[in-house]
Amino acid sequence: MPYRRLPTTDVARLKALHACTHMAGIAGLEQLAFPAGHIHTLRNIINKLEGAKHQQNQAKRNQVGINREYQPKLIKTRLYLSHFIQVLNLAIIREEIPESARSFYGLETYGNRLPDLKSDTDILEWGKHIIDGENQRLKKGGIPIMTPNVARVKVWYDQFRDGYYNQQTSQKTSARANQKMVEIRKEVDTLLATVWDEVEKFYGNYPEAERRKMAEEYGVVYVFRKTEKEDL
Repeated sequence: MPYRRLPTTDVARLKALHACTHMAGIAGLEQLAFPAGHIHTLRNIINKLEGAKHQQNQAKRNQVGINREYQPKLIKTRLYLSHFIQVLNLAIIREEIPESARSFYGLETYGNRLPDLKSDTDILEWGKHIIDGENQRLKKGGIPIMTPNVARVKVWYDQFRDGYYNQQTSQKTSARANQKMVEIRKEVDTLLATVWDEVEKFYGNYPEAERRKMAEEYGVVYVFRKTEKEDL
């Protein structure tokens, strides 16, 4: 005997919901296989599901667009920070700048090594250290690091920082949209299960094949097992 299966995709959920509302529109109240009180709920949840799906898709598109713009800024900022620190270290090796100057940047424990610049938060943290440190050192009368100078580093860092926070915001928006979809899917599945129970009960006295055919008009999905398919 085939088993009933709830939809597993949003497209299938909408198809099943629309099938129910379509039958409600063409069947009289006495012929409708589920209580008329479900009609308003079905129409409302269709709107909720379609609206939430639209918001989810929009959030995903926004996130992809923001990330596409963000990645070049991340790469460029990492490059500028890396070059700035390397130039600083070379100036210290040439004794143009005292080794103690590393303390302005929080680099006193790194020697000639670069700090970790792999993650986005590394870039966010070290970019601030480097820019603030260079400005403080210059105020103390130090000679500026050139090629790149701190102003050039700051141009890219500011763009990266803005992009970073935009990306964080878009990720949170997308996560909220995804969570909303999870909640609405549960609502839809619960409602469909209830309505389908009513439909099957309404046609309960009909022969199995006929009952199944009429229930399918309401979007009810039946799945045959492999052995059942072979027997047909």
